[in-house]
Amino acid sequence: MSKYIEIKGARENNLKNIDLKIPRNRVVCFVGVSGSGKSTIAFDIVAKEGQRQYFESLSAYARRYLEKSNRPQVESTSGISSTVVISQERVRSNPRSTVGTLTEAYNYLRLLYSRVGWPPMDSSYYSFNHPYGACKKCKGLGKAMEIDIKKLVDFDKSLNEGAILYSNWRVGSMWWKIIKATKFFDMDKKVKDYSKEELDLLLYAQKQVIVDKSGLNNVINWTFKGVVTHLLARGSSTHRLVNKEEMKYFQFIPCPECQGWRLNKESLAVRLNGLNIGEVANLPISECLNFVEGINHPNASVIKPRLIAQLKNLVNVGVGYLSLNRSADTLSGGEAQRIKMARQMGCDLVETIYVLDEPTAGLHPRDVDKVVENLRRLKANSNTVLVVEHDETVIKNADFLIEVGPGGGKKGGEIVAQGTFAEVMANPNSITAKYLKNEPKMISKTLRQASGNIKIMKAKLHNLKNFDVMIPTGVLVALTGVSGSGKSSLVEEILTQRNEKVILMDQKPVGDNVRGCLATYIGAFDKIRKIFSQESGASASLFSFNGQGACLDCQGLGFINMDMNFLGDVKIKCETCQGKRYRKEALGYQYQGKSIDEVLAMTALEAKDFFADEEIKEKLDLLISVGLDYLELGQTLDTLSGGESQRLKLASRLSNKGDFYILDEPTSGLHFADIEKLMKLLNLLVDNGNTVLVIEHNLTVISQADWIIDLGPEGGEKGGYLVAEGTPKQVAQVEKSYTGQYLKKFLELS
Repeated sequence: MSKYIEIKGARENNLKNIDLKIPRNRVVCFVGVSGSGKSTIAFDIVAKEGQRQYFESLSAYARRYLEKSNRPQVESTSGISSTVVISQERVRSNPRSTVGTLTEAYNYLRLLYSRVGWPPMDSSYYSFNHPYGACKKCKGLGKAMEIDIKKLVDFDKSLNEGAILYSNWRVGSMWWKIIKATKFFDMDKKVKDYSKEELDLLLYAQKQVIVDKSGLNNVINWTFKGVVTHLLARGSSTHRLVNKEEMKYFQFIPCPECQGWRLNKESLAVRLNGLNIGEVANLPISECLNFVEGINHPNASVIKPRLIAQLKNLVNVGVGYLSLNRSADTLSGGEAQRIKMARQMGCDLVETIYVLDEPTAGLHPRDVDKVVENLRRLKANSNTVLVVEHDETVIKNADFLIEVGPGGGKKGGEIVAQGTFAEVMANPNSITAKYLKNEPKMISKTLRQASGNIKIMKAKLHNLKNFDVMIPTGVLVALTGVSGSGKSSLVEEILTQRNEKVILMDQKPVGDNVRGCLATYIGAFDKIRKIFSQESGASASLFSFNGQGACLDCQGLGFINMDMNFLGDVKIKCETCQGKRYRKEALGYQYQGKSIDEVLAMTALEAKDFFADEEIKEKLDLLISVGLDYLELGQTLDTLSGGESQRLKLASRLSNKGDFYILDEPTSGLHFADIEKLMKLLNLLVDNGNTVLVIEHNLTVISQADWIIDLGPEGGEKGGYLVAEGTPKQVAQVEKSYTGQYLKKFLELS
């Protein structure tokens, strides 16, 4: 086996025809600013090529059922073995998938109960995804949906004034006409003045046919049922027909029949050491481990070691506060990644390449040391571990560093530095080294005074311990705490109690359409096409690759997808337009010596110097102010990273005043240099009169907040308490706060 993974002539995405030798059997950390090309090397070349080459070793019949993969744009690769990607992508959105089913730990727990429990039952009777085991009421989901009437009905209005807030019952709608056709209700009477019988009829009436032979209400024969009855019928559907708007009127509660344990009464009647399988699966994994270790029965001797190993792996990766019954669709990206990592810990693969995307995402500084231990465990058995990471602890503990850059986009794609940590730190070209040496130092600032406050009352969602908390407004607030401490739950409480004033800015893509580009998103493309139209006398539509100007062969995509059956789809540059996306006629016109495709290939910074139009300059200034100056105007939105998407969303709001923003881990995926830009952006938002609350673990951001709200002290049931609140210096003095302990060290060093 080769000692290196060798890549020659890599031109994928923004890579500048690079050659690279990556040492095998090491923990190798890729670093660099956003858009530098580090993920391209790790994921788009090494990971995909490893998977592609393995798949090609299989029969053509087998390959029909596997994910297709394209060959990356490289001259050659060597030394690549089978790859396993442990990404932050959310695991299955199906609420029937749980932590236990994903890791197969629940399968072993079922087997334990079926072999040790009394009376003996087949393992299927302990499966909430099987008709034999599932709770008859909730069908194995463990939760029921109930309507929040106050969100559904405005009691101070009449039906004619739009008392029913759900849009399907808006005044003049079909459902509103049906209510009117019944003649059951005084349409001008305030709902608050309805009798109990009238209100029950409006909300809970069962299905009945209405006959209106007059046709005055445009309803002849139709079905009437109460608004709540209608919504509950959709919510109880096996296929979950509830849409996004309807979800606003629902709240989840534990199933009243199975208490959230997902199984039927017969299955839950079987107990080991006093607990049924539903109770055990709802315990924090760390406590579930103690329970399993306490089972002493001859029939458990074969099952216990494997189950204990699975549970220990979950605890070791830092998700011991979760339960096996936790739905997969409620996991954060970081939690999902650590669960995937735990599953790999149980494998005995050798000479495998593991590729991880920021494994510290969502982790408190207290838990980062565990990540380093787990990376070294993955490296055991002569495996190679490639990590895209920005955390200082992981960088310092890697065996080898590869820095890509120096900038993002066109300014990136080169190998800036590589070697051991000491070698990279000594490299004058390394931007990472400059920040790790605190050169330049992060900006310092004077604490702002709050302009007011928002009081959140009796926060008790999930594991929150029924506390009140004051959130100061007009300042930068950091919401901190270890994983599972209740940060996301408190945000849900804020959104619920203050929904009309809060704007949640996450890192979800701004678009996944290959036809949506940056110039369109910021509102500059219409003006650019208008300028070309005025210059040429041609229609503005001719300069749209989604309109009249689109290349006829590739339909304005710039490439053609060729289906190669089991070999995977191949993207081929369109021969007609040479990837420019436009018809020859559109490319024949120029503005100041540049064709439309050449303008779209400009970065935001280049385009600002090129255009004299103030409106276009203003749009481009927004991009530049949030550190996205390196992005090209024609870059499609589906190619943006999570951090780029978040900053792009913020760019359009910089001039707003009086808003309350919540940002979920805005430093995720950001290099030290990008964090410096982010801090300037957040401070600008606050200085413009907005409130910004960030859920964060990054000590640079936390130390520069005006106010900190720290939850914990632990995760899961041992969390959910308000541990500390105050300025950074005040929180740093709270000994029971893990955030305070790390913040104290950070403030003393900086």
